[in-house]
Amino acid sequence: MRVLLVNAFHWLKGGVERTYLDESRWLGAAGHEVQHFATQHPRNLPSPTSAYFAPSADFGEGAPLLAQLGSLPSALWSAPAEQGMERLIAHGRPDVAHVHAPSRYLSPSIFAPLERAGVPVVMTLHDFKPWCTNRILMAHGRICERCKGGHHWHAATTGCVQGSHLKSAFAAFEAYLHDHMHAYRSVRRWIAPSRFVREKAIEWGVPAERVQVVSHGVEPMAMGAMGFEAPPRFALFAGRLSLEKGVKLLPEIARAIAPVPLWVAGEGPLAEWLRAKAPETLRMLGHLEDGVLAALRARASVFVAPSLFVEHFGYSVAEALLEGRPVVAARIGALPELVEHEVTGLLATPGDAAEHATMVKRALEDPAAAAWGAAGRARVKELADPADHVRRLVGIYEALLRL
Repeated sequence: MRVLLVNAFHWLKGGVERTYLDESRWLGAAGHEVQHFATQHPRNLPSPTSAYFAPSADFGEGAPLLAQLGSLPSALWSAPAEQGMERLIAHGRPDVAHVHAPSRYLSPSIFAPLERAGVPVVMTLHDFKPWCTNRILMAHGRICERCKGGHHWHAATTGCVQGSHLKSAFAAFEAYLHDHMHAYRSVRRWIAPSRFVREKAIEWGVPAERVQVVSHGVEPMAMGAMGFEAPPRFALFAGRLSLEKGVKLLPEIARAIAPVPLWVAGEGPLAEWLRAKAPETLRMLGHLEDGVLAALRARASVFVAPSLFVEHFGYSVAEALLEGRPVVAARIGALPELVEHEVTGLLATPGDAAEHATMVKRALEDPAAAAWGAAGRARVKELADPADHVRRLVGIYEALLRL
């Protein structure tokens, strides 16, 4: 089968790209011909279809405003992306297209040539961009669903897109335009990486029969040399240093569990804030290569995931569980599907640093923690087996081709 995988980025930028690149590798290993469509970027991995990729753009938090303003027409509807996709379809003739996160870098323009060519489209819900103006159902650190039902003007009044009222107003206009154009009408099946995402998509208006749960696949990472010594007991946070990940809870958690240290791996917009607020027992490690992180995670006494937003799956949590680590996570989004309280870890109220700290201390001291880690490993092996993930994807593709 010729499978076209579509995503804004063709390099390992984050969790979305991990899914996209893992699926590319696993589908290829299963004997399928894999094609790609993304944006051009110096860090892109090799691809047989890279000549058709769309021009690069930058809509990140650190991008200059004037540069973003110049790219706004393409964010609404990218003619270069549409043309590149049209050329790729003519050349590669894919049997099915599996879209991940086109975002503003490709825009929904990529769906138009797929629809014209009659290529069935599947899309994984890594976020709620098709319905939520800022993608993650969060405004200024709190869960927000004001735009539900197409009321995107709320984004402009709350300034929920990168904390900017101007960017939020543009995003609201973008959302109204895409609603008017029925930009996602060619998506025949939505893939939800958790039961939570499926239920939320249905709540937001997607027909139940068009949403299917397929957990992300997770495989053990090869461990590398750390190059530094880890203490005999420590708690670990690994992820983007951002508001939605609960990073502002980390200093209080660190103080409460002292003298046991809290080590923090990752980078992000709150790095300087955290560095200024960190007590002596909180150590910031910055970005770690996958192998180094895997080795560190395997040594951690407990993994901490104090997210404030509705996680769609929870890669960092799944990876910690696969290493047999007890996990303390916020009771939010899909995380309780991985972390069952007192079975595979412990859950705490989102945003409650004191409760998270209490649970971390318990995980450090409770003899049952080892059993939680073992149960967590078994759960992830069953839920996120890569071979089963590929079988389920191919089953969805084949079902669409029979329609």
